[in-house]
Amino acid sequence: MGVVNNILIIEDDPAIREGVRILMEGESFHVEEAVNGFEGLKKISDSTHLVILDVMMPGISGYKTCEEIRKKSKCSSFVFNC
Repeated sequence: MGVVNNILIIEDDPAIREGVRILMEGESFHVEEAVNGFEGLKKISDSTHLVILDVMMPGISGYKTCEEIRKKSKCSSFVFNC
């Protein structure tokens, strides 16, 4: 059995979040979901390999979320969904 790649999707739009999740799970990734940056900061872990996050979210922006994740996690791979 190979390495499981863990992805965290941080997206406030449920339809986009679901679409990305379906695509990633179809490629055998393990997917965690968060509806905003604050929830994403709670769910990030050292086992997270990639974060896919929305830039414009209520409460805390994707850029600020990324900045905070970099302070507390080893994850260094980010894809921004604009």
